[in-house]
Amino acid sequence: MTDNITVEQLKPPDREDGYHHKAPRWLRRVLEMIPGSIIWFFVLSPLIFALLGWEQVFVFYISYLIIYWVYRGIKFVVGVALGVKRMDRDLQTDFVKKIKEVNRERFEQLQYIYLCPVYKEGIEVLEPSFEAWSKSDVGSEKIHVIVAMEERTAEDIQIPNFEKLKKKYKHMFASMQYYVHPAGIEGEVAGVKGANINWAMRKFVKKLEDEGENIHNYMLITCDCDLRPHPKYLSAVTYKYLTVDDPDHKYYTSAIYTLNNNIWRVPVLIRVQSTMLTLVSIHNWTTEKYEVSPFSNHIFSSKATFSSYVVNLKTLEEVYYWDPQLGIDDTTFFWNAIVRYKGNFRGEEVYLPSSSDAVENETVIKSYKSFYKQQHRWGWGIIIFPVTFAALIYEKDIPLNWKINMILAIVKNHILFFTVVYLMTIGLDLLGLFSKHYTYTSAAYNLPTAMSFLLSLLVICNAFLIYYRRKIIPIPKDWPLWRNILDFGEVALIAVQMLTFGFIPYLQAHTEMMFGKGFKKNFYATEKVTIEKKKKK
Repeated sequence: MTDNITVEQLKPPDREDGYHHKAPRWLRRVLEMIPGSIIWFFVLSPLIFALLGWEQVFVFYISYLIIYWVYRGIKFVVGVALGVKRMDRDLQTDFVKKIKEVNRERFEQLQYIYLCPVYKEGIEVLEPSFEAWSKSDVGSEKIHVIVAMEERTAEDIQIPNFEKLKKKYKHMFASMQYYVHPAGIEGEVAGVKGANINWAMRKFVKKLEDEGENIHNYMLITCDCDLRPHPKYLSAVTYKYLTVDDPDHKYYTSAIYTLNNNIWRVPVLIRVQSTMLTLVSIHNWTTEKYEVSPFSNHIFSSKATFSSYVVNLKTLEEVYYWDPQLGIDDTTFFWNAIVRYKGNFRGEEVYLPSSSDAVENETVIKSYKSFYKQQHRWGWGIIIFPVTFAALIYEKDIPLNWKINMILAIVKNHILFFTVVYLMTIGLDLLGLFSKHYTYTSAAYNLPTAMSFLLSLLVICNAFLIYYRRKIIPIPKDWPLWRNILDFGEVALIAVQMLTFGFIPYLQAHTEMMFGKGFKKNFYATEKVTIEKKKKK
């Protein structure tokens, strides 16, 4: 089936293995080594500073991190509180009415594409999502369903699933169709949805253009197949699209991204990471949506696309869809678009919640194994650093200060962040192990006491955080008192999670790229499996 298909037909014409086609191989390797080198410098920094005799420099850095982290902790709670308030506001808003008051004619032109990538998922995963999209208040008759299938599982699993769903929902949606992505196209990355959705949307856009349709009238919804949106999600997004400046140079998403589908069923560390992902998303949108450039007064946005977002179909075509030679499709989409639009691309959020699945497998052990593989794949998201850096070198129309902003944003958010908890928790102990001189300094006695006091402030912040978290992620109604108490205790596991699943798989991915393993051509596709319930005797 792939005899006449080449990756050249499916990738951006000016990219090769994700890089700008002019970038030589030596430059690629240099750029690939930078993220891992930075992370390993900070991992080994207690030893490095001890050998150099610069213990005071290291102590100063740790002190800065602790004070900064307390500041961020307070800011974090404020951001989540603002997000909850805005969620309550949006839940009470009639966006369809507001849309018709603003631009009824344009709204009537708009149609929507629900792009649903599938692999091995069963009907029990897909149907709740189809049901949720069918209840959209923009009218399900304006939604075209595109199921993107993989050839390996299409005949046995997904086509039968599609036919069942079509029989039930075809009268609700504008249309329902599927595209089968051929297996074994040389040069594509396997095991992720990027190449799959790239194939489906290129086929569907060609169909629309052959029919004489104006693709500017279509809004694409890309998400995982388990996502269940609030009924007002699309109307809120549409209202944003119709009221913001330069709407086609933006993407739209929910700031309230939850994994509530199965959050109380998954193992504890997966639940801790999943709830923190929700809270971090809210905080980032409310308090860190924009950054002021340190080199000018320009406002810069580095809020990248993640998992689920909406974009105009014309925009998707202009940025050449998703690169099938990259193993990460969401964050790379953002950085590709921001380069192609000369820095003029950013996100707009709404505060209607969506719900997806947290990582789950048949047993607790299998769940954690799946979770590690997922986090390792996410760790390879650092590929945005070398491919974006290379593209910026050859992009002459972007001001230098914008280029610096972009690179610093990636370094801060995707490299330095992963070493913070590691250094704050065990950095000073390691310094004391490697440096006898430090052991007898006043800092060795006083700094831990100061750390304890400041980190106690974070515990108080966490009490407020749990209150707001429960408004976004409701606890089961039948919980006994002891389970409520245990829930409060799970906050303490955030540090454990950030030292294990939030650190090790990312370090592995960065190290693999640093040592020239290059682009992975095979990634683990997260399974949608339910934990087996213990059989009663």
